[in-house]
Amino acid sequence: MAMQCSVSTPNRHGRLFIIKSAVIMGLALFFVLSAGFTHQGECKTWRLKFQMAWHTQHPQYKAYKEFTKRVKKATNGQLKFTIFPASQLIGRNEALDGLKSGTIDMLASCGAYYHGMVPEGDVDWLPYVSLNRRASFWELMNNKGGGEGGRFHDIIYDSYLKKANSVWLTNVICGSSGIIGRGDNQYNTVESLKNIKLRAAGGVSTRVAKAWGACPVTMATGEIYPALQRGTVDALLFYAYGLKDYKFFEVAKTFTRPPVFTWADDLWINKDALERLPQNLRDILIKVSHDWGRWASCEYWPNYEAENEKWCLENGVKFVEFDNENIRKSKEMLNVVWDWYANESKGCAELVEIIKTKEKEWDKI
Repeated sequence: MAMQCSVSTPNRHGRLFIIKSAVIMGLALFFVLSAGFTHQGECKTWRLKFQMAWHTQHPQYKAYKEFTKRVKKATNGQLKFTIFPASQLIGRNEALDGLKSGTIDMLASCGAYYHGMVPEGDVDWLPYVSLNRRASFWELMNNKGGGEGGRFHDIIYDSYLKKANSVWLTNVICGSSGIIGRGDNQYNTVESLKNIKLRAAGGVSTRVAKAWGACPVTMATGEIYPALQRGTVDALLFYAYGLKDYKFFEVAKTFTRPPVFTWADDLWINKDALERLPQNLRDILIKVSHDWGRWASCEYWPNYEAENEKWCLENGVKFVEFDNENIRKSKEMLNVVWDWYANESKGCAELVEIIKTKEKEWDKI
């Protein structure tokens, strides 16, 4: 009799067991792979909440576009930013507190806004501090070499770390701030400033106006144009680029040099946010910030100001000058501002002492 071959088939319960086993194995494999991809994604991409004081048309905002571009390139896209321009998340004057608490991860703004919290931070707003020595002064502020040579940087860095839980990454020496005269009024001597109504933004600029014998008037930037039209102010202590960017050239036709100060911008990151980054990304962010700060201070802004001056001249603005004697008189009158700053803290006093020593060295070059 021929032998019959047969293949046994699983019964109903056996089939269910096989199906359940396959589903469980599939789900287990899915979760293992998913966990791997999630971990890999977290390692590859880090995002920081980055608030800037500047609106999207501001020249400094445009400089920060170059900063974010450099970070993206240097990190191969691993470090990204969610950007909030024009102080969208936290009011300008409270932003450093927000950075300290971790509400935001990074901040770009002026140290002068936070004088009450970290007075050491707005040393770069002192009158004439970077006059004719923009690059040398930036290098002094950003010398991270330690020791006597890096003491200036370390005082500022340590102050932000202690008082604001923030790592100071760099500063940018930005636009020249001089006297913009209403109409055709020229202010080319210290004497011509006496008793005039001079718009000043508060802080150092208001102290400068008072030291000159002018009558400081405080108003928001948006109120300046109509104030010039009506004669509420005779002149402004303001940035040269305001003639073009805010259309002041339509009602103000003179700009007095040299700039009494050059407004400065600062870049910080919350200490905890920095420490959460992998070490390689921390190192890249710190290096890119430093290199970008030098570029923005010594290339971008001088070029921007040269283009702005050319445009202003073509549109009827006259640039007038303090002669050497009036520069000397002005510096002497503004010593009271330096004295005030030196008395703000032990760190401020040491910063002033270092600058004065450095100025003597620079004057010999």
